[in-house]
Amino acid sequence: MQLSVWKSWLYKKRHSNKADSMYTVDKGPAMPDEVREVIQQFFRTYNHFKGARSLQTDTFIKEVFYATKQDPGDQRTIEEMESYIQHKNVLRLRLKSYVIDEYLSLGEKICMIGVTREFSNNHRNRVLYFLIKEGQSWKFHHIARSHHGTILDKFQIREQTGFVVGNEKAALLFLTHSSSADASTFITGDYVHAEGYLEVEQEASSHLYYRVVRMNRVH
Repeated sequence: MQLSVWKSWLYKKRHSNKADSMYTVDKGPAMPDEVREVIQQFFRTYNHFKGARSLQTDTFIKEVFYATKQDPGDQRTIEEMESYIQHKNVLRLRLKSYVIDEYLSLGEKICMIGVTREFSNNHRNRVLYFLIKEGQSWKFHHIARSHHGTILDKFQIREQTGFVVGNEKAALLFLTHSSSADASTFITGDYVHAEGYLEVEQEASSHLYYRVVRMNRVH
């Protein structure tokens, strides 16, 4: 799925009240009640990955697994991936709070939310989640991560344009369709804020790569 989402956003820190073991803001962006209920259920079970199985597509589980395992050659079953993530989560930082600071409807059966998460060591990061409606139920389908860095290389792979974004020590590979605005806008040397999700349904190479959701030049 290729999504061209162009919408300026401004991160805002909001004061929140605790609810259960986590908290979120009472007043966030407007969204359908059925979507908000699924989001709340998802984060209530965040620290117990298997508890949210009915709220996740197989694609979502694959993305979380490969982001954790970092081995594109690992071909476990969905159930084995789920168990691996559950085991790893026991050893990880606990989610302390989350703030929904963006909501965008992309159609009748797909939407995007921006979430700033805070963990038990006070580390914060921001991700985009894509939800799709399967039958009568909304489910988490993609998690798009943020990455800042310089475009170290730009290249073509058939109908795809690739960007290596980062620095000499660490970099991520992002791909987009060559017909997209991103492909023609950005060049080697640009310092960018890229957001994308791991492509787990197609295999362009033996490397993990991120599908560009949106990219902005940082001045």
